[in-house]
Amino acid sequence: MASAQAPAPAPAKPKWPMSTYLFTSFQGSGDGLHLSVSDDGKAWTDMGKVFLKPTVGSKLMRDPHILRGPDGVFRMVWTTGWKDKGIGYSASTDLVHWSEQKYLPFLEGVKGTNNAWAPETVYDEVGKQYIITWSSDIDGRFPKTKSTERMNNYTYFVTTKDFVTFSAPKVLIDPGFDHIDTTIVKDGKRYIAVFKEGDKQKTKEWGAVRWATADKITGPYTLMPTPLVSGQRAEGPTLVKVGTKTRLYVDYYADKRYGVYETTDWTTWTDVSYDVAVAKGQRHGTVLSAPAWLVKNLETATPSTEAMTPVPAPPPVLEGYTADPSIRVFGDTYYIYPTSDKPNWQTTDFSVWSSKNLVDWKNQGMILDVAHGLTWAKIQAWAPDVIERNGTYYMYFCAEGNIGVATSKSPKGPFKDALGKPLLAKGTGIQTNTIDPYPFIDDDGQAYLYYGNGKLGNVVKQKADMITVDGPVHTIELKDHREAPVVFKRGGKYYFMWSIDDARSPDYRVGWGVADSPLGPVTTPTEGFIVLQKHGVAVGTAHHSVVNVPGTDRWYVAYHRHALPEGGGYQRQTVLAKMEFTPEGAIKPMDPLAAPFKPGDVGEPIKKGKGRP
Repeated sequence: MASAQAPAPAPAKPKWPMSTYLFTSFQGSGDGLHLSVSDDGKAWTDMGKVFLKPTVGSKLMRDPHILRGPDGVFRMVWTTGWKDKGIGYSASTDLVHWSEQKYLPFLEGVKGTNNAWAPETVYDEVGKQYIITWSSDIDGRFPKTKSTERMNNYTYFVTTKDFVTFSAPKVLIDPGFDHIDTTIVKDGKRYIAVFKEGDKQKTKEWGAVRWATADKITGPYTLMPTPLVSGQRAEGPTLVKVGTKTRLYVDYYADKRYGVYETTDWTTWTDVSYDVAVAKGQRHGTVLSAPAWLVKNLETATPSTEAMTPVPAPPPVLEGYTADPSIRVFGDTYYIYPTSDKPNWQTTDFSVWSSKNLVDWKNQGMILDVAHGLTWAKIQAWAPDVIERNGTYYMYFCAEGNIGVATSKSPKGPFKDALGKPLLAKGTGIQTNTIDPYPFIDDDGQAYLYYGNGKLGNVVKQKADMITVDGPVHTIELKDHREAPVVFKRGGKYYFMWSIDDARSPDYRVGWGVADSPLGPVTTPTEGFIVLQKHGVAVGTAHHSVVNVPGTDRWYVAYHRHALPEGGGYQRQTVLAKMEFTPEGAIKPMDPLAAPFKPGDVGEPIKKGKGRP
């Protein structure tokens, strides 16, 4: 007999998991929004409370569907009754406090409408709009599939950008048979709609769960020949991406259980139902991912009955996942040099964006390929910053825990490694990590390079060539300092700002202080020390930089936040905020939910002759 081996220990949970899965559902005939939670999408635990009770239409809540939009707001739609001609709608930023419920009467004016079931919302990235789908049986339509054995439901849709005005309802999918419970996902460049074919109850012919594909989210959709689930009393399909796999959940409503299937290619499916435990009593819901910190709050929250208008987050200024933005002015143009986020921060290159007004940004392309442009590092390309001196642009950056310097004759690059080795090597006699460089040239021409990750900030003087350190490392005590120091001068004072906590934490935030010297000491305020921190859907708001509009006393901050709708410490977005001062010179707190410009604003174009080279 072979000797038994002790089971391997379970892997430790990450301290800052990016997201957790939520399963929306109703119970009974439709009492309200129920939520269950899971770390892996397999073992589900009911949270044991109703998060929103329905008050509109026939006052049922069946088939609740929640989508988190790119502004961070959760939007829920649901079936309000068996024979209603519209659907229910409410919005929230935390799934606890909800906006006033609305009844959306999409088909109230359409004669012969019998129902409006199982609505869902999907975001159209191309059209920058939301699409709401649902199933309806309307007398006189689709006569070829009209039957006395079952209803004649088809999928309809409307579009909206604000959930106030909507397009006219149209048919979205016509597969040649009646169907319900349509859900749509994007798979690469195509869109996939999954839906349930109608049942013939009298003859016990159970409709299959089918699928169709389209090149555009609004179709036309082409029916695929092979059903996903057939011969079963299954309905309410919902889909979620788990790593490289797509997981399909279907409600076996007669058996009061869920079936679960997985695929990587939409051709071969594996039944994993045995490995999934859905909460008891769960009915026709949808799976979504939500930030782990938000889900944790749900566990102890008391659902609110007071209507609250959700506040969305302003849109990011750069496309894609970017972080650690350094914002600078050269001539009449603003530039942002960010980290390009990759999984586990394994980034290999830098790019730059430019703008004439802080509103319209253009990607100018790659400026340094660390993997091929350095001999001393290949990866972990983080936190770049650029400064100009005597017509040369110097880019300071991190790579594999070292700080390097590269040069160019243009702020758009390309930049070339100036030394063939790090400017500041890892572990060069300091107590913090050698990352997050920030160059600063004082009024007397003396250049400084601030950097560090740990309890202390660090600074070295630089020689006029900007690629040679001049003297020893100076340490500066900065209250609660973690990383990303920023220094600028205003009114004869040196302002120091820095990031606190870990970039993966929702509590990542910015503190500040002032000094009479670029080497400190730094005095922090007794009140108003934190000037940028999480608020509502905007979390992880730090690792910033500061820019002054030339010729003015107007200031802006570029910072990153955890990406919306799904993001975390490795998926972040660059955002702008306006920074203002009190008459005494204190930095006022900034609200990450307040956009610096309104739609249509001209922004901050630089007046001719005001910008430096």
